[in-house]
Amino acid sequence: MSNEGGAARQPSFAMEVEDPQSTPRSFLNDPEFASRFFPFELFRCCPVYVKALLPGTWQKIQDVTHLILVAGALACGLFVVQTIAVVYNTGCAELNCVPELVALFFILPCTTYCVRIIGQYDDRLTSKKRDAKEQKANLTRSYNDLLTDMDGLLSKSAESSAGLAERSFESKRRDFQRFLERAKSKYCSGYSGAQGDSDKLLMQFRRFCTNWLKVFEECSIDPVECPKRVVLEEELNRCTSIGDVADLCLERLRVTEVRFISIQRDQDAQMLRRNRNEFRRISMAPSAGTFTLPSPRPQTVSTSEPAGQTQGRRRISWLALGSGYGFKMGGASEGEDGFPKEFRFGCGRLVVLSREHFMLICVFIVGSLVVLLEIYQLKNAARRVMSNLLSIVEIFVAEVCVVTMLLKFEELDMVQQLEREVKELARQNEQVEKQRERMAEFWGSAQQLTELWLYRTVPRLDLYKEVHSLLEDTEEDTLMKISSANMQLEELESGLGALEAWRSDGNISIDDKKCFGKAINSLCQEQELDSLLVKLEEVTTNNMKALQNIK
Repeated sequence: MSNEGGAARQPSFAMEVEDPQSTPRSFLNDPEFASRFFPFELFRCCPVYVKALLPGTWQKIQDVTHLILVAGALACGLFVVQTIAVVYNTGCAELNCVPELVALFFILPCTTYCVRIIGQYDDRLTSKKRDAKEQKANLTRSYNDLLTDMDGLLSKSAESSAGLAERSFESKRRDFQRFLERAKSKYCSGYSGAQGDSDKLLMQFRRFCTNWLKVFEECSIDPVECPKRVVLEEELNRCTSIGDVADLCLERLRVTEVRFISIQRDQDAQMLRRNRNEFRRISMAPSAGTFTLPSPRPQTVSTSEPAGQTQGRRRISWLALGSGYGFKMGGASEGEDGFPKEFRFGCGRLVVLSREHFMLICVFIVGSLVVLLEIYQLKNAARRVMSNLLSIVEIFVAEVCVVTMLLKFEELDMVQQLEREVKELARQNEQVEKQRERMAEFWGSAQQLTELWLYRTVPRLDLYKEVHSLLEDTEEDTLMKISSANMQLEELESGLGALEAWRSDGNISIDDKKCFGKAINSLCQEQELDSLLVKLEEVTTNNMKALQNIK
C-alpha cells in the first residue's frame, strides 16, 4: 500500500550527475580536452602480435567512460587469474580462499556485461544508433502496412458473396434435418405397401439422401481436395430401415454446422485487433534509453545555484532519495518482460529498468560486501598480504566500473535496447506476414469459389428443398415419385462437369453459370412434383449442353 500523504511538503534529493552533453564548462565536453586525450590507443606500446589478439574496441579508447570500462574488465580478468592461482597453490585449506570464491559471483556477471558494452564502444557508435533507429522505423512502417493489408482483406471478405452462400448452406442443412425427422415418422409408421415395396422405398430413400449429401459436400473451402463429407455411402448401406438412415443423417448433421466463413472472419478480426494493440504499444513505447516513470513525486528542494550549473546536471531517473515516498512494491509501467519495476522505501525510490539493470544493482551490492570481506581478511591474514591488497585494488576498480555503468546505464544500454527492439519487431513482422499470407490464401480461395457456390451449389440445394418438400405432401405413388426424382437429379448431376471448371478462374463462363443458376431457380417455383420433374428433364436435356462439353 502506497503512503503518499504529505509528499509535497517533504524534501527530496534526487541523484544527479554531471552531463557531458549539456554542461558547457565540463572538461569532458571541452573540444580541446577531447582532441588532446581522446581517442587514443591504450595498447600502443604492446607488440603487434598482442594487438592482433585484442578487438579494436579494446585498443582505441573513445572517452573516460570507455577507459573505465576497459580498466574494469582488465581488473576482473586479473582477479580471475589470481583466484585460480590461489586455489591451485593453497588448495583452499581451512577455507582461507572463501572471499575469492565469493568474489567470483561479483566478477563474472560484471565482466560479462562490461565486455558486451565495450563491444559497442567504437567510433561507429553514432552510426550504429542511427542505423538501429532507421531499421526500427522501417520495420514499424512495414508492420503498419501489413496490418493495413490485412484490414483490407477483412473488409473485402465482409463485402463478399461468400457469406451469403454460407448462410444459404446452413439454412438448407436445417431444412433437410426437418425433412428427415418427418420422413422417419411418415415412412416408418404410415407406409402400407408390400414388403418388397418397403425395401425398394428404403433403397430409394437412401439413394435420395446420398444424392443430397453429395451436393452438400461442396459446402467447403476446398470442395475438390477436402469436401464436407457428413456420412459415407458405406455407412448408409449398412442401415436396414428408413428410420436408421434418418437417424444416422440427423446425428451427423446436428453437429455439422456450415460456418467456416463466419468463423474465419471472426478469428481474423480478433487477430487483427491483437496486432493493432501490439502496434499501438510499440508506437507509443518510449524510445530506447528513455523510461517514463510514475508521478506524482515529492517536491524537490529549490536551490540558488546558477543556471549554468543546474543545466549541467543530468538527473538519474531510476534513483531518488528523500522523504515522503511511502512504500510500494510493483511495476511502474510494466512491459511484456515485467520491467520497469518501481520500489518505494520511505526515504527514496528505486526503479529497476530492465533485467540487465537489476543484475548490475545486485552486482554492486555483492561487490560492496566483497570489498568489506577482503578488508576483514587483510586484517586477519598473517600471510598473503600483498595478494589481499591486490585483490582489494582489483575489486575496487571493478566496483568503480559497475558504478559508472549504473550512473550511465540508460546511455550505455541504448544501442543494445534498440537492437533488441529491432529483433523483436523483425520477429513480429515475420509472424504478421505469415498471418497475412494465410488470410490472403483463405479469402482468395473463398473468392474463387463464390461463383461455384452461388450458381452451382446453392441452386441445387434449393431444388432439393423443393423436391423433398413436395415429397412430404405426397400421399400416393411415393415409391414411383421418389424414384423418378432420384433419376432426374442424378441425370442433372452427371451433366454439371468438373468442380474446377466452376471456379472464378475455371473454363465455364460467367454467363453459362448464371444461365444454369437461373434455370434451376425457375424450377423451384413449381407447385407440383410431376411438373417440376418434367421441366427438370427439359433443363437437363436442353440447357446443359454447354456445360457437358466443358471438362
